[in-house]
Amino acid sequence: MPVFKKSIFFSECDRCHVRFHIGAGGVCERCRKILCDNHLHGSLVRRIQVSFGAPPVCIYCRAQRSPSTPKADAPRT
Repeated sequence: MPVFKKSIFFSECDRCHVRFHIGAGGVCERCRKILCDNHLHGSLVRRIQVSFGAPPVCIYCRAQRSPSTPKADAPRT
């Protein structure tokens, strides 16, 4: 009797429309899109960070500037 089996449940990435196993992707906390592993994490390092508690934020949301991030050309006070 096998203990670990692949999931029979699939989902489809909202970006690339590829079918993937539920455990291989996830949902972005900001844009709430269902994404495959490549579009959600982007790299192995980020995937490890998420497994240790970092928020699962997709590569597109991370690329956008957040309002709390200071701009490079703005003077610091």
